[in-house]
Amino acid sequence: MEGQNLEGRETAIEVELDGSFFSNDAILKACYWYSKQFSFELKSLANGKTLVTLEPKDGVLAKESTAGDFIASVADFTLRERIEKKTAAIRETLLAKAFAESGVLEDSPEGLPLDPVEQDRREGLFKILSHS
Repeated sequence: MEGQNLEGRETAIEVELDGSFFSNDAILKACYWYSKQFSFELKSLANGKTLVTLEPKDGVLAKESTAGDFIASVADFTLRERIEKKTAAIRETLLAKAFAESGVLEDSPEGLPLDPVEQDRREGLFKILSHS
């Protein structure tokens, strides 16, 4: 849906996003990303969706690309969140090992400095080292 001014020209774009696919944080990040060119309004709908209204600050609306680009940005931020959650343990382990090896930490973190994914492989290096 698009908003219109008195002359009948489109002045805003409304994008409805499903909360089961896109997080609120991802929607807010995308709104912030677009905040230089657009003002935005968010409304929570009863069906678990969020309605985002984007209105250009300069009054010029490029409807063809704006809605699609905005949805792509929300999807990008959502995927980044999911990847961050899945890789958090690996990232923390790598950082802890790096600090331990540099002498910044007094005690070395528990565990081996190996990739947890590698540990699950039957023929992996972890299995060879653990049977030595």
